[in-house]
Amino acid sequence: MNKSILKGRFVKNPEVSYSEGIEPVCFARFSIAVEDRGRKDNDKYHVDYVPCIAIGKTAEIIEAHCIKGQEILLFGKIQTGTYEKDGTKHYTVDFCVQELEFCGKKEPSDN
Repeated sequence: MNKSILKGRFVKNPEVSYSEGIEPVCFARFSIAVEDRGRKDNDKYHVDYVPCIAIGKTAEIIEAHCIKGQEILLFGKIQTGTYEKDGTKHYTVDFCVQELEFCGKKEPSDN
């Protein structure tokens, strides 16, 4: 079984793109900062930065409503992949978002 839940904050605004074709599909890529309550670094919780991807309607919701610093609860699965660049094979691990819940609103900042 491959099910995961993450609660964190957007590191920056999501990057959104659309596939080409008769019916374009929305893709949103972003990272969230997730506190690891089990680990502390200098009296602060350790933070993991998790790369995420959302597709379709979920990506459209993220595009319309999510900004840097906003807290969100994500439900999904871990997805691995590979790609080749300049003759070198690279491995990827992403959190594939299937559902989401908003945890509050963060006002835009100048940062």
